Amino acid sequence: MMKALLFFLISSLCSFSQTKAPLGLPETLEEIYIPGPKVEVIPRTNNDSPLVIRILKIKPAENGFRYDLEIYALDPGTHRISEFLHYATDRSPVQSLDATFEVTTTHPLDTLPKPSDPEPVELEKLGGYKNLIIVLGIFWLLIFLAIIFYRKKYGTDLVVEKPLPTLHEKLQVLVSVASQGEINDQQQANLERLILGHWKEQIPEIDSLTPARALVELRSHPEASPLILKLEEWLHAPNTKLSREEFLPLLSPYVEK
Repeated sequence: MMKALLFFLISSLCSFSQTKAPLGLPETLEEIYIPGPKVEVIPRTNNDSPLVIRILKIKPAENGFRYDLEIYALDPGTHRISEFLHYATDRSPVQSLDATFEVTTTHPLDTLPKPSDPEPVELEKLGGYKNLIIVLGIFWLLIFLAIIFYRKKYGTDLVVEKPLPTLHEKLQVLVSVASQGEINDQQQANLERLILGHWKEQIPEIDSLTPARALVELRSHPEASPLILKLEEWLHAPNTKLSREEFLPLLSPYVEK
């Protein structure tokens, strides 16, 4: 009896915890003890909920269960986690959990510098290279005339237009750099733009959302979430041994059909 009481007191003290996390980035809370039957996340009915909670693991404990939770914060401030949970048996509110979740910083994607327009650069004077430029111009003109003559003579189209890279090919390059931890701010902004542009065509509902909110919504999408969650993981822990064959399955939703 004394052991059970001591276990309950320790678990109760652990529940009086406060976690700080940046806005929009996932935070994992482990070993959260909640007495009573199993709990589940209250379904979101709109986009105004300040927290998005996902239950990762449930482990039995004495007179209750221990939970590993993944939480995304959409609004700054301090939020009670229990307000977003209820018991699965009768959907009654969870009143025995006092843990709070404090959001103190802004989402890094909100602070990314926007790509700037290239500054105009004044061309240097040709000086002594003027004659060289003239010779090169005549040389290229002769090549052009030779190509036209060859095409007329043999009826062969020598100009093969190189197709533009597809979305899948562009993402392969950027995802490979991101997995190695070598992506710069401009490449990360371009990667975010390509991903959002693709899913805004597939999911019109997120077109009116800000980029940060749209990315948070896509984290729970069955097809979009694998790549987005992996990119966030690589941002903090790059995998330099990851091969092309290992990350290609993450890009399957972006293959043009």
